[in-house]
Amino acid sequence: MDITLVLVILVIAIILFATEWIRMDVVSMMILLTLVLTGLVSSEEAFSGFSNPAVITVAAMFVISAAITNTGAMGRMSERLIRLAGGSESRLIGAIMTSVAAFSSVINNIGSTAVLMPVVSSICRKLKISPSHLLIPLAYGSLLGGICTLIGTPPNILMNSLLQQYAGQSFDMFDFTPIGVPIVVGGILYMVLVGRHLLPTRRSEILTEAYQVKEYITEVEILEKSSLANQTIAASGLEQQFNLKVRAIMREGRKRPQPRRNSKLKEGDILFLEGNPEAILKVRQAKGLSMVPERDNPAPDGIDQEMVVVEASLAPTSDLAGKTLAEVHFRETHGLNVLAIWRRGAPVVKKVEHVSLMFGDVLLLQGPEEKVFHLGKEHGFLLLGGVPPVSYRPHKAPIALTILAATILLIGSGVLPIMPGATLGALGMVLSRCLTIQEAYDSIDWRIIVLIAGTLPLGLAMQNSGAAEILARLLLNLIGPWGPWAVLAGIILLTSLLTEVMSHAAAAVLIAPIAFNTAVELGVDPKPFFMAVAIAASSCFMTPISHQSNALVMGPGGYRFFDYTRVGAPLNLLVWILATLLIPLIFPF
Repeated sequence: MDITLVLVILVIAIILFATEWIRMDVVSMMILLTLVLTGLVSSEEAFSGFSNPAVITVAAMFVISAAITNTGAMGRMSERLIRLAGGSESRLIGAIMTSVAAFSSVINNIGSTAVLMPVVSSICRKLKISPSHLLIPLAYGSLLGGICTLIGTPPNILMNSLLQQYAGQSFDMFDFTPIGVPIVVGGILYMVLVGRHLLPTRRSEILTEAYQVKEYITEVEILEKSSLANQTIAASGLEQQFNLKVRAIMREGRKRPQPRRNSKLKEGDILFLEGNPEAILKVRQAKGLSMVPERDNPAPDGIDQEMVVVEASLAPTSDLAGKTLAEVHFRETHGLNVLAIWRRGAPVVKKVEHVSLMFGDVLLLQGPEEKVFHLGKEHGFLLLGGVPPVSYRPHKAPIALTILAATILLIGSGVLPIMPGATLGALGMVLSRCLTIQEAYDSIDWRIIVLIAGTLPLGLAMQNSGAAEILARLLLNLIGPWGPWAVLAGIILLTSLLTEVMSHAAAAVLIAPIAFNTAVELGVDPKPFFMAVAIAASSCFMTPISHQSNALVMGPGGYRFFDYTRVGAPLNLLVWILATLLIPLIFPF
């Protein structure tokens, strides 16, 4: 009975994780409470995940990563390396992936992607390269780099903790390196030689140096005595002169989508214009239009010379995720107008103040430069264009890098276990004022922490009930006759597929007890199987929902869902082959 109940909970959990009908951290808490209420685990076991060394270590690594990001240490180093690559797209991809992989091996994947994304966006504007050619390589490089060390990514930390729990063994700091480095090299070569030809080209017809190469939908009102009043769309010159399309007309409170070219425009109409931001800014002066956000929220007098128009992407830790601009009184609170929103490869055709913001959205902002900087620093936005990139404590960069190096040395040499070593490093960042204590708390992605802590008891229930043993035997019945090497390949494939539709940390936790029981049934060392799960859990290239680094570049790159599948599927296959060949050579059965 217990086994059936655990398997039912497992299937429901996977469905909820994959569909995202409910937030993943909420799903994990539902799992936790269900396990307690059904008596599959005790209350103490259910909540033990919050004190698990892996959970504490992941939280500490978020703080260390934030300190490195805030000081700008790695951003400047990577910018120099990337600029040395020159204008060749293939060399740029190689330099970007090498830089982000190196940083992701020692700091959080998402943090390293966030640090380099404004740099890459700036290079795209200067060299007139579509961001869609460089941002997926940036995200993939961060995922590949995380494989290389014990602290590189949460699945590595989790598998180390669970290996200790199940088998009394552990991984050293650089046990992952002999396997991770060849995989990184192979991934970079694939993207340079093959993958870049599969990347989409997303650009508007007008390419400017001032803005990203994508189109937005912005609301403008036809003012009194505007030259557009009483003209048809075809005769207005919006398309011919400014390359702008009228996607909808709002008249007397009624929205009319996809108006015909012979539709007549009237004074007071609100037009939803699609096009390049620079063209939209020009047409308002030439044709007597007013941007609706400016009309509704006029800027204070005397600051025209300070006004800038910038793109900003919503980061994972932003406090605005899940809220509308109206709910948070965005203009009144932040002193900025949101002119348009870009989401998942397309502009949003909707009044911007009523759009619930999502992680990865790109907002076109207008307002004073200092307000823009404040939004980026305090509220989880990545500034992508229109303002120079800034770091908030550049004078602390040497201290932050020294603390990071000392943390790696202490853990790598075995002087301190990973949990106290990472916690000491996080404390050092706060005490040295590389970031404040409030910034340290804000830097922790509590959704990930709750997700891991809430999912760990399900792995425990699978192990205690015997469900993991049954699943392991099922796997062995299918591919066991071909030996442990084939079974290892099966574990990698199963984990990799699962992590494409749910959190990589949750996938690792769910597969770990199956991997352990498989090794026990085969009578071999479980260590290579835990290594396989860790690497496979980080090899999530085929969907934007599989990892936050993928989701982070989706808006700025203008990507669509299947862009990831087309480019990422061959890379997943390559990693699967390399991991299957390398792991048993480094960690024999």
